[in-house]
Amino acid sequence: MKKCHLLTIYVLAVLCLSLAASLAAAEDYRIGPGDVLEIKFWQDPALNAQVRVSANGFITLDIVGQIEASGKTTEQLQTEIVRQISRLNKRISQAVVLVVEYNYQYVFVTGQVNQPGKLTFEEIPDLWTLVNEAGGITAFGDLSRVTIIRGGKDAGKVEVVNVAEAIARGQLDKLPAVRREDTIEIGRSLAGVPSGEVGQPVERRNIFYVIGAVTTPGPIKFEENVDIMEALALAGGPAPDADLKKAQIITKDGYYAQSLQFNLEKYARTGALPRYIMRREDTFLLPRKGAGFMGIGVGTLAAFLGAVTSAILIYNQLKPEDTPAGE
Repeated sequence: MKKCHLLTIYVLAVLCLSLAASLAAAEDYRIGPGDVLEIKFWQDPALNAQVRVSANGFITLDIVGQIEASGKTTEQLQTEIVRQISRLNKRISQAVVLVVEYNYQYVFVTGQVNQPGKLTFEEIPDLWTLVNEAGGITAFGDLSRVTIIRGGKDAGKVEVVNVAEAIARGQLDKLPAVRREDTIEIGRSLAGVPSGEVGQPVERRNIFYVIGAVTTPGPIKFEENVDIMEALALAGGPAPDADLKKAQIITKDGYYAQSLQFNLEKYARTGALPRYIMRREDTFLLPRKGAGFMGIGVGTLAAFLGAVTSAILIYNQLKPEDTPAGE
């Protein structure tokens, strides 16, 4: 008998703690325009109603009319409803307010995701969860350049986030927080090439290459925020016969290498082209006027490929790091 009594007390304690946690979570949420509420009066079920919070933050109930709901917790709104309705109906001393649709806390996810559009939440999750809630990225989505366009009081501010790197390093908790009214845009991978396996733990070499018609071709130590023109300067500048109109960047993205072409002559003259920032293991290729394959002399190309090879661009992404001998 004593054991049964103790078990009952334990079960009741657990239920009370669970209820307290649920109430605490509910109290944290502030009702806003667009939310759908279910309001119940057990003392008079005929008054039960499901209402949507208007754009100006009010709900409308029979008997009492409009009540301001926006900015209140469910518990605060319950108290206000009872206060107003009890003046007209003395039997009503209790009400229960439940949020059945959380429409106030919303974000937009656009671009290269499988289910773009508006997403609503009780509490807005982290950036990576939002991408997955939108169906994940398409084959052409680029997680290395995810754009957050801020809404609300920071409307118009833009942040570009490397989600792929955060996944690879296990640092999702360091991604910037997403807030109400923000827009998340997943861009298309460079040159429209499929971006490869998402979250692949790639450790890139801390260098990039400048080859072709430059004064000192070869590897250059990688530094943050070095653009294509600065990379050219680090390689000693262009040779006299350099074809600045056909500069190329070969950059890795997942399992693939992508080739981009730049008219540096126009870039230097007008500054009109987008500023390309060098990435780890990029290859900046400046051809010579009237030369062979890709505008580079055969001797130069052979020397470079002998040292770096196409494995630098693709093969090392495909080969397992620790393959046992004989496999």
